[in-house]
Amino acid sequence: MVSIKSVVSKLQKHYPDASDVALVDKKGKVLFSTGKWDIKKDINEILAKWSSGNAQFVTLNEIKYSILQMEPERFISTNRHKKGHLIGAATPDGDKYMLAHIKPKAKGWFHMAYPAIARAAAMLKKGIKSEFIESKIELPTDSKEEIASENSSEQAVANQVASTQPKIDPYLKAEVEGFLQWINNPTGLAGYISYILQQNDQYRISRLAELYKELYQLFYG
Repeated sequence: MVSIKSVVSKLQKHYPDASDVALVDKKGKVLFSTGKWDIKKDINEILAKWSSGNAQFVTLNEIKYSILQMEPERFISTNRHKKGHLIGAATPDGDKYMLAHIKPKAKGWFHMAYPAIARAAAMLKKGIKSEFIESKIELPTDSKEEIASENSSEQAVANQVASTQPKIDPYLKAEVEGFLQWINNPTGLAGYISYILQQNDQYRISRLAELYKELYQLFYG
C-alpha cells in the first residue's frame, strides 16, 4: 500500500508553498491531514460544490476562496484578501481527492501549485512510479563505430536513432496538456488576467505587457 504520509512529505519537500495538505475520499472522510489542519467541518460542502461544476466560491476554516477553475480532476481557488489559495486534485481513479492550502506569497502559484498537487495525487495509485524530478534524456551507449559494425542498413540506423530519443515523463506531458487547457479555457488564462487587473497587481501587469510584446514580435515581427 502506498504511504500517504510519504507522498505528502515528498510533495512538501518539492513544493514547500503547500503549507497544509489533506487527502479525503468521495464521501468526505479525511484519510490524512498535516499538522493541525482540520477540514472535517467544511469538506462535504467543498466536495459538493466541486462536483457541481458551477460554484463560485467555497469556505474552509472561515476563509472564503473564489473559484478560478473547477473540473472533475482539478480545483483551483484563491482568497481575494491574500490569505492563500486552495488547490485540489483527484487521484487517477477518481476515488480520492488531495487538497492543499498554498501560502499567500507563493510565487507563480497559479502555474505551479496544481501540477505539484496532481502529481502527488497520481503517486498514490498503486503501480504508478513517479517522483518529483525532471525527466532525464537517456544517452546512447553505443558509439557510431559500433552501430556501423552491427548493421549498415538505413533501417538499422533509423532504429538506433529512434532508440536514443528522450523518454517523455507522462506526468510532465499531462502538466503541459493541463497548461494548454488553461490557455483554451475562457475562465483560465483570461480569468487570471482579469483577476490581476482587478487586483491592480503592478508587477504581474508589467510582466504580462512584456510577454505580450515578446509574443507579438515572435509571431508578427
